[in-house]
Amino acid sequence: MESQLPPMISGGLPVLGHVVEMLRDRESLFKRGHAEKGDLFAMKLGPQPVLVITGAEYNRIFYMETDKTLNMQDGYGFLREAIGRVLFTASTEDYYNQRPVLQEVFKRERMVGYVQAMNTEIQRWLDSLGQAGEMDITQAMLRLTQYVAGRALIGPDYEQELGADFWKDYSAISASLDPVLPPTLPLPKFWRRDQAKKKITATLKPLIQARRDHPERYNDLISTLLTTPLKDGTTLPDDTIVTIFMGLIFAGHETTAGQAAWLIALLLQHPDYQKLVREEIKQTVAYGQPIDAAVLSKLEYIYWAIDETTRIRPSADTQLRTVTSPVKIGEYEIPSGWRLMVSGATSHFMPDVYSNPEQFDPLRYSPERGEGKNPFSIIGFGGGVHKCTGMNFAKNEMAVITSLLFQQFDMELISKDIHVVTGNGANHPSEVRVRYKRKPLTELTDAATIREAAAAGCPHIRQHMTPQ
Repeated sequence: MESQLPPMISGGLPVLGHVVEMLRDRESLFKRGHAEKGDLFAMKLGPQPVLVITGAEYNRIFYMETDKTLNMQDGYGFLREAIGRVLFTASTEDYYNQRPVLQEVFKRERMVGYVQAMNTEIQRWLDSLGQAGEMDITQAMLRLTQYVAGRALIGPDYEQELGADFWKDYSAISASLDPVLPPTLPLPKFWRRDQAKKKITATLKPLIQARRDHPERYNDLISTLLTTPLKDGTTLPDDTIVTIFMGLIFAGHETTAGQAAWLIALLLQHPDYQKLVREEIKQTVAYGQPIDAAVLSKLEYIYWAIDETTRIRPSADTQLRTVTSPVKIGEYEIPSGWRLMVSGATSHFMPDVYSNPEQFDPLRYSPERGEGKNPFSIIGFGGGVHKCTGMNFAKNEMAVITSLLFQQFDMELISKDIHVVTGNGANHPSEVRVRYKRKPLTELTDAATIREAAAAGCPHIRQHMTPQ
């Protein structure tokens, strides 16, 4: 008996299929498809047939069959044009050859330095806010994660080394991402992308040479990329170092910026849970002292909130694979040439996995409840061997941001209608406008510590001794 193809959802247009609906509101499209056809349903993006899958069982096949019957590179041509053939946009052979470098960049020992960089840049940002005011958290997180990425990956002189135009050029690359249009069309945004890539390459090449000439002076991302052997024993050429740098910047700040903004917004929208977070910070995080691994390990409520934000508002709500040889999924055999998509819009909201799944409820991850234990229930950071190697970096950064921000400021959420903005890059919230006020020092530490620090000339303490 010939294998059945998965059921096609309704609503496709002639020629275009479900492209228009996908671009307009893919979350609603996926939820509608799931409601109509269940955990496995097909749609058409132009002439391309796509199977959308839901649930840990099928997500596991998606990730475990990658590099076997499923190809990760073919669906990301728009990213390949934007940042180059590197990481998951490279060939399977090159990807596995480069993995030792990625593992070195994100190994546990290096996280100590990254967390120090997070502390420095996040506190510098908080110090710049003054005593009170208003801000858009969405834009603030985008800038802050750029600063953190710069210091963590380049070092304390990152602003001077990268120059004033680096992030403007990088933004042109980010703005060019388009999963629908062919990425080589003669369009202005693609021209700006290519010009920006040339300028960023011109900026980075001298930095690479400086680290090659004086290796004793540096211990940063570029020096790591220069010296870490690949799987085949060779080292990376300069052009690939530039490409990996751009790829890590993309993976390490845009997605984190969106998640961090949503995390703050959700905590402000849920004062009862915010109270638990504030109490945890008060008991665990000492004002004026850096947050290190020992402190991070005690922040249960914050990390549960991070996991819940990943579930309910993922920056990466879908991922894509191409079927290279027929693969069995459920009762269907999916032919070569089809595309597969995982869907956070449906997998993350399954009522048999998550109680009241539409609610923001971080306590679902507490030991008493233990929901979502299957690692393939959540697709926000990928899965299997291709799970995001920078996941711990991102989670730690969000934890430090949350700890220091809520420790030092009271905030009121002004924005009423916060919604998901699904651009061509990572998802992020619409404007998250907040009114903030710095807490008096007497709420943050004892009077004796304030006097001693002020007498010693501590600039951090003195800066915040303005009358409240």
